[in-house]
Amino acid sequence: MDDPDCDSTWEEDGDADADGEAASAGAADAGDEDEGAGQARPGSRMTGSRNWRAAQDMRRYRHRYPDLVEPDCNGDMPNLSFYKNEIRFLPNGCFIEDILQNWRDNYDLLEDNHSYIQWLFPLREPGVNWHAKPLTLKEVEAFKSSPEIRERLVQAYELMLGFYGIRLQDRDTGAVCRAQNYQKRFQNLNWHGHNNLRITRILKSLGELGLEHYQAPLVRFFLEETLVQRELPGVRQSALDYFMFTVRCRRQRRELVHFAWEHFRPRCKFVWGPHDKLRKFRPGSPPRPLAGPRQDVEGPTEPKQGAPGSPSQGPGPAAQECAELGEAVEGEGLGVSLHPAPLSPAPSLQVDVQGLGVVGSHFLSLVPSEAFSE
Repeated sequence: MDDPDCDSTWEEDGDADADGEAASAGAADAGDEDEGAGQARPGSRMTGSRNWRAAQDMRRYRHRYPDLVEPDCNGDMPNLSFYKNEIRFLPNGCFIEDILQNWRDNYDLLEDNHSYIQWLFPLREPGVNWHAKPLTLKEVEAFKSSPEIRERLVQAYELMLGFYGIRLQDRDTGAVCRAQNYQKRFQNLNWHGHNNLRITRILKSLGELGLEHYQAPLVRFFLEETLVQRELPGVRQSALDYFMFTVRCRRQRRELVHFAWEHFRPRCKFVWGPHDKLRKFRPGSPPRPLAGPRQDVEGPTEPKQGAPGSPSQGPGPAAQECAELGEAVEGEGLGVSLHPAPLSPAPSLQVDVQGLGVVGSHFLSLVPSEAFSE
C-alpha cells in the first residue's frame, strides 16, 4: 500500500484519490473480523498496536476491489433471484419472504443458523458458505433500481437490527436507537463474537447496495454503546478496527474517528488516527440533541417520497459535500438522532476475561475472517 497506514482518512482533500472512493470495481480480500495486534509500520503516523489486516481489508473494500475480475456467471444472478423471492437460500434454506415474516422474533434461529446471512447481505467477496455466490456489478445495479428489492433489503436490515437490540428510528436518515429489549440482545452480542463478523458484512453490503446513508448512524451507535455507555465490551474492538472504516465518505469517516478518539480511554493509546490531526479536527456540525424513539409509530416507518434516502431522492447536501471533496460515495452526515434519551440505568455487563466473549474475540483475531465468517 502506498499509504503506510492503509488508511487515507486523514490525507489532505486535494490528494489524488488516496482512498480509492472513485475507483472502479476490484480484489476481494477476506480480512479479520475481531481484535488484531499488528504493530505500526516504520514511518507510520500512528504508534502502538493496530489490526493491520483489518486496515487492509477495509481499504480494499473502500477501493471497490480494484483487482477483482468479474466472474462469468452466464446470466445467472442468484442474489437477485433470492431477493425476488424466486429461490430459497442454500443450503437447506427458505424464501426471503419466509425469513422476513417468520424469523423476526426467532432469536435462537437467527443466532444458530449460519447460512442465511450471506444471502441477506451479499458482498462482492466470498464467505464460507460456498452455496452463496459473490455479488456481481449487474446485481448491484438491479438491487438499486428495484423498489421491491430495496424494500426487502430495508426489512432484512430491520430484522437484524432487532436481533441485536436496535431499532431503525427513521428510514430516511438511518437513525437508530435501542430497542425495548436491548439488554438481553446486548448480552447476546457480548457473548457471541461471530456477530461482529455479521455486522461488518451488513455494513459493507449496505454500502454496496445503495443504502450507504445507513452506515454512519449504525457505526456511531456502536461507538457510543462501546466507548461512552460501555454496554458492549465484546464489540468495541470490531467497532474500532472494522465498523468505522466501512464508511467510504472521508468526511463522515473523520467524524466517526474523531468521536471515537474523544471517548477512548486512555486516549494516548488510540491508534486509529493521527493525534495531531485529531486535535485540530472540528466536526462540520455538532450532533443534534439525543432524542428518544418516536412514540407515534408502532411498526416500520414508511419512506417519505422526496425525502433524503428515499428512492426518488438524489443525494442530499452532505453527499454533495463528499462529492465536492473528491469522494464518489454519497452519504448523509452524522448530525441526526442516533440514540434515544438515556433509559433507566441498566446493570453493567461484567465480561470475565476468561469468558467466551473475550476469548472468542481473541481467537477470531488469529485467522482470516472469511475462514469462518458469516
